[in-house]
Parts: sequence; C-alpha cells; structure tokens
Amino acid sequence: MRKFIIGYIRQSLKVLKNPKQMIPTVILGIFWLVLALLGSFGINPLPVRILSFLTFAQGGMFGGVFGAVGGILGKIVVAAFLNAVIIPLFQKKAPFSGIGGGIKGFFKSLAVKSISSITPLLGGLGISLLLYAFMNSSQSLQNSIVGIIAFVMLLQNMGRQGGFLWGLVFSIAGSLSKGKTPSYIGVTRCLSGMTLGFALAVSLSAMKLPWSTWLGAGFLFLTLIFIFVTRSKKEVSAA
Repeated sequence: MRKFIIGYIRQSLKVLKNPKQMIPTVILGIFWLVLALLGSFGINPLPVRILSFLTFAQGGMFGGVFGAVGGILGKIVVAAFLNAVIIPLFQKKAPFSGIGGGIKGFFKSLAVKSISSITPLLGGLGISLLLYAFMNSSQSLQNSIVGIIAFVMLLQNMGRQGGFLWGLVFSIAGSLSKGKTPSYIGVTRCLSGMTLGFALAVSLSAMKLPWSTWLGAGFLFLTLIFIFVTRSKKEVSAA
C-alpha cells in the first residue's frame, strides 16, 4: 500500500511539469476565495448559493479543526474530479468513460450469496459513510456535492478497473491477504459498497438526517463480526 501511495504522489507531481493542467484547479481556487469573501460579507443570493454548492466552497468552514481537515480532503476530491472532467476534453477524450461499465459492475456485485461475499460490501458502505461525514462535517445538503462527486468517481473507477480508489483498495486488500492477489470481485464489491454508502449519505443529507457517522460505525462493526464469523468457520473446517 505504501508503494502505491508513493507512486501515485509521484505521478500526481508530474502535473507540475505541465502548468496548463493546473488551470482548472487554479480557477476553482479563485471561485472558493471569491465565494468565501461574499459569504463573509453576508452576500448570499441564489446564484452564489448554487455556485457554493457546485464547487463545495463551504467545505471545511464548519466543525472546527476536524471539519477543516475533512473539508480540505473534500476540496481535493472536488479538484481531482474537475481535472478528470476538463483535461480529457483538451485531449479529445471522453471524460466519463467507464461509468457505464461501473454501473453494470455495481449491480453485479450486489448479488451476494454468502457472508464472505457481503463483507466487503458492508465494509465499503461503512467506510464511505464515515468519509462523507468527515468531508462534510455538517452533513448538510449544501455541501453534499462532495458525496455526489465521490459516487461518480467510484463508478468510473469500477468501470475502468483503475484509478486511485481502485488501486488503493486493491493495494490494501493485497496487504491484508499477506501478498496474495486480491479477487477483482472482492475489490468491486468494496467499491460498490462505497458507492452505495455515498448515495445513502447524500440521501440522508437531503432528508436532514445527520446519521452518516453512526450508520458508518455500525456497518463497520457488523463487517468485523462477519470477518470473525468467516474466519471461525474456516478454522473449524480446517480442523
């Protein structure tokens, strides 16, 4: 996992060699600054609120230090998504390629027949709910765009069987399995769980129900129970 993260950081730093690829991020940063200034002066008409929603401008503005750190992570997600959408257009490539395959993979992974197959699904569900609550500490609909963006990015990662999240989950699964190659279906189920979790989190925000943290913790606890049960069954079978 460490090698994967270091490699990804090195790959990301290559953007610095091509300043043009940083233009979308710079423009987004300017939007964040302007919208924050407008908000501080109490200027908050409908167009400003819409732009704030679309750009996640208020991310990290609430929740103290914890909320600020989560908001920074959320802003990184939004910036990464913006680059992933705009840069391929200049390269005459389809920015949303892979989403169709991701949707198919998502529904296929929901067909579970055993505890071992549902475990990664529940784990991903719990992780994404907690991540959403971290990035959107107020769990408000105003900042829910980060969950929507994460949902789209996950579908794209599943369809392409690549990208940061796919590689990260695959790397973590490889570490936990002590060097064994993780199954693609297991990784897909985990990402499908995360996709489902972000969709659930945004829905909860729409209903003004700040339950993401507790639900996420509950699903992770249930995941640990399932892991324990699965291992116990394997030990009994081996004996």
